[in-house]
Amino acid sequence: MKRIINARVPVLLALVAATGISVGCLLFFYNLKLFYIAAAIALAAVIFIILTVRLKGVKPLVFTLLILSFFLLGAVNCYLRLESYAESELYSGEVYSITATVCEKGQTQSGEYIIIKNIKADGESIGGKACVYLPEVYGDFCEKGYNVSFTAEAKNYDVFPYGKLNYNAEKNVKYNLALRGNITAERGFSLFGSMQSRVRDVLFDNLDYSTASIAYAMLTGNTQSIDEGALESFRYGGIAHVFAVSGLHIGIVFFILNFITKKLKVNKFAAAAIIVFCLFFYSGVCGFTLSSLRAAIMCTVSLLAKLMHKKYDALNALALSSVIILFITPLSLFSVGFQLSVCAVAGIYLLSKRIEKPLKKLPKNLSSAIGVSFGAQAGTMPVMLANFGYLSGAGLLLNLIIIPVLTVIFQILFLSVLFCIIIAPAATAVIPVAALPLEAVTSFLIDAGFEKALISGFGAGAFVPLYFLCILILSDKLNLRRLTRGIAFCCALAAAVIYPVCMTAAPFSGYKIVVSANFGGGQVLIKSKSGSVLIVTDELNESKLNSFLSENYALNLEAVIILGGEDCVTAYDDFALNCDTLYIYDKYINIQPYKNVTVRYESAFSEIGAEFEFYDGYSISIKMDGINVAVCGGRYVPFKWSNILIANTNDFECDYDAAVCFNNRGFLYNVYDHGNVTFKVENGEAWRIGDLPARAAYDLNYK
Repeated sequence: MKRIINARVPVLLALVAATGISVGCLLFFYNLKLFYIAAAIALAAVIFIILTVRLKGVKPLVFTLLILSFFLLGAVNCYLRLESYAESELYSGEVYSITATVCEKGQTQSGEYIIIKNIKADGESIGGKACVYLPEVYGDFCEKGYNVSFTAEAKNYDVFPYGKLNYNAEKNVKYNLALRGNITAERGFSLFGSMQSRVRDVLFDNLDYSTASIAYAMLTGNTQSIDEGALESFRYGGIAHVFAVSGLHIGIVFFILNFITKKLKVNKFAAAAIIVFCLFFYSGVCGFTLSSLRAAIMCTVSLLAKLMHKKYDALNALALSSVIILFITPLSLFSVGFQLSVCAVAGIYLLSKRIEKPLKKLPKNLSSAIGVSFGAQAGTMPVMLANFGYLSGAGLLLNLIIIPVLTVIFQILFLSVLFCIIIAPAATAVIPVAALPLEAVTSFLIDAGFEKALISGFGAGAFVPLYFLCILILSDKLNLRRLTRGIAFCCALAAAVIYPVCMTAAPFSGYKIVVSANFGGGQVLIKSKSGSVLIVTDELNESKLNSFLSENYALNLEAVIILGGEDCVTAYDDFALNCDTLYIYDKYINIQPYKNVTVRYESAFSEIGAEFEFYDGYSISIKMDGINVAVCGGRYVPFKWSNILIANTNDFECDYDAAVCFNNRGFLYNVYDHGNVTFKVENGEAWRIGDLPARAAYDLNYK
């Protein structure tokens, strides 16, 4: 009798390590000490002793020991990394004399930035790295590998701003340093840095900024320079993965190197060594991005399997590369780039062959391309929804049409830049011509308006495991009879569909209020069985807001209420198009109906069964089910009393039953420290859903 699933030990160990890392992160988030992991070690030892007595043979014991070891190593490693990141040796607002080594340099729209390591502040060694944004004139020229000295004001990065892991933690960038004077630099050497600098100079010296930034991102994976609008256009088209140096890029370099070594008839062992060295060197030039490392390791495993006359298993290779990366940098598990890279490869491996089978009548290359494209899209869907709040409805088609074109463009750019690094005078003639196809593709994506084909409003909570269960059942990795597979898939699919439908319709009675924020801006989502209303303040991040709506299954908004001036209307263009009505303070009367959305200027109005009333352009009160809620996005609170007060300041004289502050940490109960805060209102009563994380170390601010 066939096993239902053919167990792969590397895959299981990778999953166990990831689980351990997640547990370690949760322990630190909830301010639980390492003692709890020590208790887990004691429990693991007891389990191992029991198994040693009961099981016969060495293999089960070795396997059990591996499972326990990988889990505990992942948990402890993650916890210690977070603990180290949280330990700040510089004080925010203090000015220090800094000496350091530049380990990364890049460009943004407003100038350049450097990442520094080996930091000394006032002569004392400091752990971690720091980011320094450079003004137009900053003193001596510096590049990767240079030793620099300057005076700067420090700002610490927090570990969990707004309840989520800081993305800087992955690279151990602990500080943001604001220059207070000029930089003095001493020339240093960095092999990867000098190559990266040459690539950057060749592109930015011979192309316009927009095209150069896109070409640079394609070749190195560094998207810091790309205009946000251009980057969004690639995301809307579902092809932003061209900027993650991964299987596509490493695979092309691998193919080129393999072709050259075969033509030169290089010994197979020497050829393998040359290829592996070049792949990791290219990964180093790209800053050892997680996706490039993953792809380079998988290619290395493939070469070793061939040399040893072993069968190459892509899923095992993916698991092995993931384990290596996670043990070196455990916080990579929470990186969007790592998640997209792993899920894309897993999706291709699990689904591509299944999709190709019914397409046998099509040309082999076309059916294979469809299978790969669909598998990658299916694998990355939950990650895209969780981090960006939307999917590209045009993604599958564009991946079939545009990606082959971009693959050719990448090869042209790669070889052209390599040629111009060797023969520098040729750059002025070669690079502009080589970049012409890229300019055409970019222009098409920006003008096409693929944002109108976005799919959003779902994808959080239990949907994720249900969705991946559907993929696993559909794949050929489970040994199931056709009828059993069909029934299992239909049940899992039904659950995956019913869950977001129920979450979108919830709450079935009363109101649900979710308070969220993100670096300067705040938002309040009010849900009822009649629909959803979103209240937004200034300085809001579009992608974060999309993610917020998806997390809370706010697929359709009955109205968007803006707390701010009329100049905020255009800033919320994309959100306004997803709702029926846009409300602004009635004293603003200049803007008339905006595009396809009705802009209403009213002091008081009704939506989803609740009564709304503006007090001024930055404050509004809401009455629902006998409860009064006040939302203030300005610098002061004009209200005297409210059941629930949601404000952007701690400077007020308002009485309340419960209060939440968007950003101001001077107020005990704030979104920055605690993450999203949810209330339920029903039958004249209001209460908070869920408990605050212990890490906040604050008491509830209830009177």
